[in-house]
Amino acid sequence: MKSKIICLVICLISSGFSRAYANDLSEADSAYNAKEYTKAIQIYENIAQEKGTNAPLLYNLGNAYFQEGDYGNAMVSYLRAYKLDPTNKEINANLQYLRSRVDDANKAEQKGKRLRVALDEQSFFQSVKTSVAIRTSSNVWAGWGAVCFIIFVGGVAIYIFSRSVLIKKIGFFGGFVSLLFAIVFICFSFMGARAFNSRDEGVLTAFKTTLLTEPGKDREEGKGNILTKGTVVQILSEETDAEGNVIWYKVRLNSDYIGWVDAESLIVV
Repeated sequence: MKSKIICLVICLISSGFSRAYANDLSEADSAYNAKEYTKAIQIYENIAQEKGTNAPLLYNLGNAYFQEGDYGNAMVSYLRAYKLDPTNKEINANLQYLRSRVDDANKAEQKGKRLRVALDEQSFFQSVKTSVAIRTSSNVWAGWGAVCFIIFVGGVAIYIFSRSVLIKKIGFFGGFVSLLFAIVFICFSFMGARAFNSRDEGVLTAFKTTLLTEPGKDREEGKGNILTKGTVVQILSEETDAEGNVIWYKVRLNSDYIGWVDAESLIVV
């Protein structure tokens, strides 16, 4: 009897949580459709903090930030949504469009300099790693690994219990190949999980960020290359204060843009 009551209470709480989440999301969507983007951002952010995030929520949040002209936080939201759902066409399309807008803004900041504003082209092995670890979810690889392992178990059962020599051979070799694929897919899954949790990429959120040659060195007028809000950079290293808090990041866009930025100007994704 007690277990039934506990189950009923859990169901009621879950139902209330789902209803509250749906109401908040509907309110945020209504604010966005009414072009009240600041209000929509606030509600989306509250939902993310109180109830957790998912790809659609982050995508909508990115759209709201984009409409507000905040390319930095829009890029952060799109990248985080992309990590959760890398095959989503809408997320990919908006992400690529925003990247092009940021590239155009960076080109405008060159003021006569002929510098590249795009990331370096990936090598063959880097592109393979990106396809495996980033463009395909670790959960997808884990699912394929589980399927192959089940096939392996079936092959072992066929080998043990079948009386036909031909069927035994099929079960043995089929199970062996399935086991190899299962191991490979599980390795891919771990690679994807590691890439998802990595902290080697960030987004510049300041309106204009000057890349410094050394952390803490005062900016000199006209010195140092400038990158605009929304630029995605690689994090090479970091410098912390006495309490262990990161205060400077060394970042890289490409061979033309390498330098230090203060931690307040960058969000790690």
